[in-house]
Amino acid sequence: MYEDIGTLIGRGFGTWKRNLNLAVPFVLMIVAIMLLAVVIVLLAFYPLITASPDVLSTAGDVEDPQQLMELLSSVTNVGLLVVVVLLGILIMSLTTSFFTAGAIGMAKEATATGRTTLKDMWASGRRHYLNLFLAEVLIMIVVIAGLVVLSLPFVADLAAGVESGDPKFGPLVLWIILFVAYSLLISIALAMVPYALVVEGLGPISAIKAGIGFFRSNKMDVFLIWLVVLAVSMAIQFVSVPFSGSETATAIFSMLGGVVSVLVISPLTTVWWTRLYMTRAGKISEVAAVQDEEVKYL
Repeated sequence: MYEDIGTLIGRGFGTWKRNLNLAVPFVLMIVAIMLLAVVIVLLAFYPLITASPDVLSTAGDVEDPQQLMELLSSVTNVGLLVVVVLLGILIMSLTTSFFTAGAIGMAKEATATGRTTLKDMWASGRRHYLNLFLAEVLIMIVVIAGLVVLSLPFVADLAAGVESGDPKFGPLVLWIILFVAYSLLISIALAMVPYALVVEGLGPISAIKAGIGFFRSNKMDVFLIWLVVLAVSMAIQFVSVPFSGSETATAIFSMLGGVVSVLVISPLTTVWWTRLYMTRAGKISEVAAVQDEEVKYL
């Protein structure tokens, strides 16, 4: 069932308004990440925290950075520190994938039937979190590889400029432009991968192929939703601009912007992206559309 972008945005807003629990996965994600960050910091610096007061007082008196690092390394296992940090990053990434998959699963159910519950979040998260994590890893590898290839022609010019002390800004500006253009293109072209993965129940490689295929068939629609999401996100930031002269007001509006982003923007845009995929891929029935119209006129 095809919907124009205006209809899709309106119906998606109605779906979000009837299912405010769509914000729960994002709230839980933030809480989980914060708790994990605290645990990682405590584990990473536990030897330093439990070190004798003499060591800590000595570290405070050392001015030479090299001597300070040597003193800290004497009470801290660097290898263990690296393992803890890497393990923490892995767990955080898996946690993010779980709640992202859960949020998309809830948006899928709300779009298809009009209602969703937290059971949909747990079910979708458990089913898809690993595939979503692997898909994100593959995407990261592709993005990094592309950036490396893109940077190779400019490495010699940039290095020569640094060595001579007279860097040429032409190659640098061109490299920055290509870097930004490539990053934007990748973010748009692969935007539908998580939604294809969860809605279709695909594996990581199949989801990437499906996401790219969806983009190739619906370039303008994907770009328009991307623009709408970007505009909504930027609008929240511009609200605080008139109060930028006051540190207190800036802090308050920054905090409020974060709250609005988690409670409103993230779940609403997830519904829009999910609905875009479902309508264009034929995953939403006419019954759901009729329900949307009935609710609108109640």
